[in-house]
Amino acid sequence: MAVPRRLRSRLRTVVLEAGTPAGKLYNIIVFGAILLSVLALMLEPDPFGNTALRQTNVAWIDAIQNICLAVFSADFFLHLYVSERPKRYFFSFYGLVDFTAVLFFFVPQVRSEILLWVFKFGRILRVFKLLRFVDEARGMGQALRSNARTIAVYLFFVVMLQVVLGYFIFVIESVNPDTQFKTVANGVYWAIVTMTTVGYGDYVPQTSLGRLLASVVMLLGFGIIAIPTGLLTYSGLKSRRSENKDEQCGTCGRQGHREDAVHCDFCGSVLTDHCASNR
Repeated sequence: MAVPRRLRSRLRTVVLEAGTPAGKLYNIIVFGAILLSVLALMLEPDPFGNTALRQTNVAWIDAIQNICLAVFSADFFLHLYVSERPKRYFFSFYGLVDFTAVLFFFVPQVRSEILLWVFKFGRILRVFKLLRFVDEARGMGQALRSNARTIAVYLFFVVMLQVVLGYFIFVIESVNPDTQFKTVANGVYWAIVTMTTVGYGDYVPQTSLGRLLASVVMLLGFGIIAIPTGLLTYSGLKSRRSENKDEQCGTCGRQGHREDAVHCDFCGSVLTDHCASNR
């Protein structure tokens, strides 16, 4: 009994802790397998027909797929083995991602359009495993949660604005008998395409007033994109500052050090509060 416990403890430090040399090597191996899997997925000649049971005619893609399948399978079963509660891990978000990353290697081709979309989404779930190794994803999640209401109100305002602008362009262009804007829905579609600066060109204003409105909508598009970006950036900087010390360095006078900082992050001097706490 002592040997399995000792083995499980050692494997736990490798699989769950990325701070040890063995843990870093393990994460690099899994991370590399993820990137190779995504590369093979993009270059597969028949992405929806290729499975672990029915492979392609490209030898290097098949080799990468087999290696990635082995790595993902080992990663999934190792997590089950070292977990204190295997069932809880299996039904957790990352557990389900790990399981589907292995499962969809064996899913045959599905011809139903809806199931095909689900299958495609399942294959792309491999990319979500990258979030485990990106520390900034947590900060982005916190920023999105803290600004969820603001972003929701903002998106609702944008939708209302699209409807109003679509109605305006419909009314303005209705004076032209050969107008392309036959319904308000055409105007709303045009407003969305124009404000996002996509500009397909399938609906084009013909009147001078309509072109003026189009110019205004194009300029509004820059602000529509910039505002949520600014909100998330400000929230991220605010959360970073809240995590840092407010202590002022006695040598350079700078603030904003890391919470666990012993020395000044800017000049390297010993922080006075740390010295006082050690006395």
